[in-house]
Amino acid sequence: MLPGNPRAVKVQLDTLRNDPLISPSLVRLIIKYVLDYVASNFGVSGSAETLDELENLLLRVAQEHPAEEAVVYGIYKGESMLAGAVGTIARRFGKEAPKRLVNTLGLMETLIESGSLYDCLSKYKASLVGIGLMREDELILEDSCNEVLVKLRGHCTYANVCTQLHKEGVYNVFGSVPCGRLLAFAGIAEATLNKGYDIKITKYNPPNCEGKIFEIP
Repeated sequence: MLPGNPRAVKVQLDTLRNDPLISPSLVRLIIKYVLDYVASNFGVSGSAETLDELENLLLRVAQEHPAEEAVVYGIYKGESMLAGAVGTIARRFGKEAPKRLVNTLGLMETLIESGSLYDCLSKYKASLVGIGLMREDELILEDSCNEVLVKLRGHCTYANVCTQLHKEGVYNVFGSVPCGRLLAFAGIAEATLNKGYDIKITKYNPPNCEGKIFEIP
């Protein structure tokens, strides 16, 4: 998902609305931190008390700013403040929102014919490049013994979110910043191949991080 994409914002907020495990208290925290991010990073002040109001604000912001970043930051920061670390909610969101986006873009028919993890992720990347949501050189995939190695090169949608969370000491239970980009690819693989997948960052150096996506036994 590239910055300034209103369709992605709609999918993100729809994913939050349909998550039965997100409590009212977490919703309030997510809204608070999304607004904080929008104000500090985009210089846009606003108010919202519901997800509907937040969506309306973000759709206006998305005309000029990467509003998708704000939602991801709000979820990670909100869950961390409520639970002590980034955890299940953020992981589920990170996988589910891309699945919904793929369906809205009509890309699933191409992906369901994939024969392997590498095939699936390569087709997903090619689809995003084809419709202008990714550049060919910004993400490199390598097949490696039933795993896929991922190298980000010079551009990452979540780089600013990642570095800000790192500065604020917001981590997952393993003490690392969760990677929204790899989670998105893992979610697509799960939806396509009907298997469970996880991620691991092997080199943290935003926006040139490296990691891997692998099947959960």
